[in-house]
Amino acid sequence: MIKGIIFDFDGTLANTLPVIFACYDYSTEKILGKKADRAPFIETFGRPLLVCLTSVFGEEKGRLICDEYRAYQEIHHDELIRPFPNVKKVLEQLQQMNIPMAVVTSKSTATCLRGAKCLGIDNYFVTVIGADAVTHSKPDPEPTCIALEKLGTLPEETLCIGDAPFDIMSGRAAGCKTAAVEYTQVARERFTGNAAPDYWLKDLTALTPLLEQITG
Repeated sequence: MIKGIIFDFDGTLANTLPVIFACYDYSTEKILGKKADRAPFIETFGRPLLVCLTSVFGEEKGRLICDEYRAYQEIHHDELIRPFPNVKKVLEQLQQMNIPMAVVTSKSTATCLRGAKCLGIDNYFVTVIGADAVTHSKPDPEPTCIALEKLGTLPEETLCIGDAPFDIMSGRAAGCKTAAVEYTQVARERFTGNAAPDYWLKDLTALTPLLEQITG
């Protein structure tokens, strides 16, 4: 039986692709003189921003791009972020079912809360665990374990939902059930081994039927 749910934020609850790609295109063009290929960056989704950018561009350029990215994001974030369909409706259903919810994200806690507030979903979560709140971010189990403590649920009765392999790896390593959303931007073949989810969700409206199925 599932008694608690841990969500990723970007790409799972919030359609932040307009924000991400606008910031990425702007910052890479400013530092490199041209917009960089998005594909290598997409492969890093699920890790903290600085880790993503330095892994793609190297330490020096990655840090410069990260600074420009964050400056642009600070100005344009609220106008570009979008909800995925039915997110608020599903969160309301889960709240009515008395299932506590948390967010574990690789962005900063403040930026995640800002996004959640923009979408009107900031009051549904017991806690939001950002990369700045942990020593080891996803795919390490640490942020998921902290969320479990806040929820007061056992790993085996908690479902972790995300759009990136790192989300699944963190949940699995913490002993949780895991589900990946089919609208992910990450190639499905990357969800293998320790990144293979227990379930796939076509969209979040499939979550309630899945919970009924797990409960039996």
